[in-house]
Amino acid sequence: MESAFNSILLISGPHGVYEGVPPLVMAGFILVAGALIFLGIYLSKKRRDWLQHSVLTNGEVVEVSKRYERSDKLGQSPIFFPVVSFSVNGRQFKIEADKGMSMLSQVGQTMQVRYNPENPYDSALGERSIPGLNPSVFLILGIVLLCTSAMLMF
Repeated sequence: MESAFNSILLISGPHGVYEGVPPLVMAGFILVAGALIFLGIYLSKKRRDWLQHSVLTNGEVVEVSKRYERSDKLGQSPIFFPVVSFSVNGRQFKIEADKGMSMLSQVGQTMQVRYNPENPYDSALGERSIPGLNPSVFLILGIVLLCTSAMLMF
């Protein structure tokens, strides 16, 4: 009977006064938060540089891809992804929209395309669109983690 009682006490966890989060864990949180903030700043600078060096041109919708959300079991709300063709130095390039549109784009319709003149495959649809990850997600996560670790330290 006594051994069963001892095993229950062992399962219940440590006894005594809570002393807070160990410093090594806090250092890890701060390190990860700093890395996320640094990554967000780096990606933000990279996106600004890309926007400054990119060129804006007009492209033509050559086809429209129609897809459905997984939750749309009846197929009543299609999402349209236009494929736009544009020309750079006599060469044709195609780009498909990253984000779907609820309205159907017509084949032959003109759309703006922003591209990198050194690598036209690096392009995005729209005047202010930029390809790649959005840095605000990393910045927000890093700041939240940094604030949380600061609150746990004190």
